[in-house]
Amino acid sequence: MIHGSMIVLSLAVLDAPAAKEFKMTQAQASLFARLALKGIHKEYPNKPADVLNSANDVKTPRAMHPAFYGCFDWHSSVHGHWMLVRLLRLFPDLPERQEIRAALAANLTAKNLQAEADYFARPNTQSFERPYGWAWLLKLAEELHTWDDPQGKEWSKNVKPLADAIVARYLAYFPKQTYPIRSGVHSNTAFGLAFALDYARTTKHKPLQALLEERSRTYYAADERIPAAWGRTAPTFSRPA
Repeated sequence: MIHGSMIVLSLAVLDAPAAKEFKMTQAQASLFARLALKGIHKEYPNKPADVLNSANDVKTPRAMHPAFYGCFDWHSSVHGHWMLVRLLRLFPDLPERQEIRAALAANLTAKNLQAEADYFARPNTQSFERPYGWAWLLKLAEELHTWDDPQGKEWSKNVKPLADAIVARYLAYFPKQTYPIRSGVHSNTAFGLAFALDYARTTKHKPLQALLEERSRTYYAADERIPAAWGRTAPTFSRPA
């Protein structure tokens, strides 16, 4: 099972600012890859977060979310996929490369990702994975968008309908949120804005970029000496900003 804090740790290791301080070896990358591969197709145990509108919605995790059903919950599956893509880009000769490509190809099909996008058109899905899972999906989409690889280009095209659905969620919701959620866990607003802003700038999505920059200024421009105690409401894995 992979959960959020583990992948956030991997982000700190793999992303550019931290890379200046820490150089990951291929052996270490293999450990992360095997961790993700172990969970990416593991349907149970599973913690659904779906609203059931009728008996027709009573489905197995894989039937409900054919791309992102593994790794205990939806967002963990999404960032497990992101980590595999990231590792494959950083270490193209990784021993697990064929297994990684096979796992990604099995899940990131056009049919599966369209089903994931269609899920967000169902009634009572407005708050599903908001904003943590939203942010990780856009981080995955960004990673694929910038990857000069034939399969990566195909997967990027396949994920676009879902990314568009998530972007629509950002544009609809954040103008209504009048204050930031500062808890250092999944509901953290700053985390949700940061990854989405990366995506908006990378894909040149100007409306999303403008909204996120405006919301960031509105929420945080007046911050000064924010007390660390604000993040002690739960076991935290991100800054309580």
